[in-house]
Amino acid sequence: MDPYRDRRWYIADVHTHYACPDYPALAPRNTARSLAHRWSSLARRIADLDGLLAESGRHGVDLRVLSAPPALVTAYGERSAPADLRRINDHLAEAVSTAPDRLRGLATIDAFGGDTAAAEAVRSVRELGLSGLVVDCATEGELLSSPAARPTLTAAAELGVPVLAHPVSPDSMTRAFAGLGRFGTSLARGTINAAALLSLLHDGVLEDLPGLHVIFPMLGMAGLSLAAATDEGEIMTVRAPASRRAHVYLDTMGFAPAAIRFATDLLGPDHVLVGSDWPIGLRDATRERVETVLAQAGLDENDARLVAGGNARRLLALQP
Repeated sequence: MDPYRDRRWYIADVHTHYACPDYPALAPRNTARSLAHRWSSLARRIADLDGLLAESGRHGVDLRVLSAPPALVTAYGERSAPADLRRINDHLAEAVSTAPDRLRGLATIDAFGGDTAAAEAVRSVRELGLSGLVVDCATEGELLSSPAARPTLTAAAELGVPVLAHPVSPDSMTRAFAGLGRFGTSLARGTINAAALLSLLHDGVLEDLPGLHVIFPMLGMAGLSLAAATDEGEIMTVRAPASRRAHVYLDTMGFAPAAIRFATDLLGPDHVLVGSDWPIGLRDATRERVETVLAQAGLDENDARLVAGGNARRLLALQP
């Protein structure tokens, strides 16, 4: 019997996609054929806020944290125009305001846009009331530790809001792994996401910005595994002294109990969050799934409650 089945938890999905209908969601570069076939339906769902809220109610999810990373709404090879990002963020703030007890939003920010991007991050949080940022973890030739991204990361640290470092589809890797189908798409995106995580460690960003709270999907877990095998990587683990601990988080994208157990053992249960990659992910966040998988991961009740929604509430500065 599931020991958590009858317990009422607060469940927050920090990895939920929503795009302004004027900026339709675009399929990943060189995506697997199976995902390409699903994409027209997925794009409609990503723009359907009412449908998302209804589905969340049916599935017992208390809070959805909405985001549209730049690569989701910008054609490959193009840079997101600042005016477009302003309109996307304005719309997101309006969308969140329709159900503030059930929705929060992460501002779409071109992290590699230097001071202009940082200014939009500040505006989105201070003026629009958005709860954090979503950025592409890389561009062709640049990882998240790039000097061009430092103003945005600095702004997030100073604002005290989280940054979701979302995977992208690097052209060379997605073509090289195309023969693996959807696994190839995920492998390419996970590899670049892992590289972005490692870049923050290698280039000293995590030490320079102790107030930075950055979330990586479970897709990039290889970066965490590699970092943890080194002395320098200990700063992002639960073993680090509180005064030196870097605040790197993983979301549960995929809902594999062993992966969640690995993440909580390494980062601590206070640095793992429920995230589903809705509606693109093949496993959605439902109350039954979250409760079952956290029990299967061997978490006790207190730790499971943190992962299910407590950590998200703290990061987003929501009232307990």
